[in-house]
Amino acid sequence: MAIKEENIQFQLVSNSEFEELFACVKQGIFIHVDDVFGWDDDFQRQRLLNDYRPSWFHWVYLGKQRVGLVCFKPYDNAYHIHLLIISPQYQGRWLGKQVMTLIHKKAMAEQLSHVTLSSFRSNTRAISFYQSLGYHVVDDSDDDFVELALNLANSQPR
Repeated sequence: MAIKEENIQFQLVSNSEFEELFACVKQGIFIHVDDVFGWDDDFQRQRLLNDYRPSWFHWVYLGKQRVGLVCFKPYDNAYHIHLLIISPQYQGRWLGKQVMTLIHKKAMAEQLSHVTLSSFRSNTRAISFYQSLGYHVVDDSDDDFVELALNLANSQPR
């Protein structure tokens, strides 16, 4: 079942699409993972298969065009976003903001109070993006990651 917001919709990634999923994840985060840990294809494949549930992964569509991938999970009274990847040719079109708006609306409809995420400290573009949406750094004690959160009750549409 698709989740929609204006022209953006999420479509659950099917098990048969794992190679496409892996290729998208690698394209989206390789530079940051490689810089911090060193990229290992086999390790990253196993991590996606073992540490994440298939129900957390959604393709992002703009109309009929696949433009990215998002991975988020419910926990406690929140969603945690693991990945938001907009394909390079679609970046700079406010699609990331639309994806986040859809996640925020879905969380509020489910009466969740927060959305959390972590970002590679080196991914300053992502950190600035999330801060522009009202996210605040809640933990920056790790050398490689920054934890951010948005309190949905206090957030105003931007």
